[in-house]
Amino acid sequence: MPNFFKELVKAFTDGMGLNAEPKSADKANAASAKSSAGASSWSSAANSALSGISASQSDGTGNAPPRINVSAAQVVPDKPVPFGYKNSWLCVKASSPEEVIEKVGLKNPRVCNWNDGVYGNRGVFVSPVLDGYVLVAAWGTDILDTDPARLDELAKKFSELQFFSTHRVVEYHAWVRYVGGEMVRGYGYCGDTGEVLLNKGAVTSEETELGLTNLLPDSEADWDDYDFPDEQNVLDVAAAWGIDTLFQRKTYPKSMGFLCDYN
Repeated sequence: MPNFFKELVKAFTDGMGLNAEPKSADKANAASAKSSAGASSWSSAANSALSGISASQSDGTGNAPPRINVSAAQVVPDKPVPFGYKNSWLCVKASSPEEVIEKVGLKNPRVCNWNDGVYGNRGVFVSPVLDGYVLVAAWGTDILDTDPARLDELAKKFSELQFFSTHRVVEYHAWVRYVGGEMVRGYGYCGDTGEVLLNKGAVTSEETELGLTNLLPDSEADWDDYDFPDEQNVLDVAAAWGIDTLFQRKTYPKSMGFLCDYN
């Protein structure tokens, strides 16, 4: 197979978040592997916590959520690793990742560190609580195009829900914010089709500060009169609204999250 095609295949099979330099994170994990005994204790505690969720807190069918499969993922705590480029994610107000796993309807949660969860390309990664928010990485890539009603319904389960998506290959860029179950701002654009997928609500003060006040308003507008979003705009809005997923503006201690199967 020619090198070009090998690289192309590798790019897509490696999954999202390619530009966040996983190799450096791998080195950090190797250095912290000596603390695996402590990590095992952490995993046991997390296992007990999630398995203790009652059936009444589950999906309403009377079935308790699945127990965590600790052996299925890395369990050495690490610091948050940067992601966002060529990725889609949720940022929701929540008191615990377990709450988010249930409300989003994710399956088969297993304890997982940041590096394996974000860069392992094995499912959806649910973070621990960061400043009152929980991140759900690698979720809902094309939801604005294929099932926007699902996002509307999910937002009703949280006091605040944000959704972000960006992929430079097709120039797909979106940011959406719900408060109290209602969309207060949403913008989505796909350069590959030249279509504005969403433009709802007043431009927020954070967007104004970022200079995002003259974006293409709809698919029929004259392109010469407006600006177009890019991937950095998406990450900048995410950081301004809630959590900087590049983790350049704030550092957090080592922690663990959950790797889940997408439903």
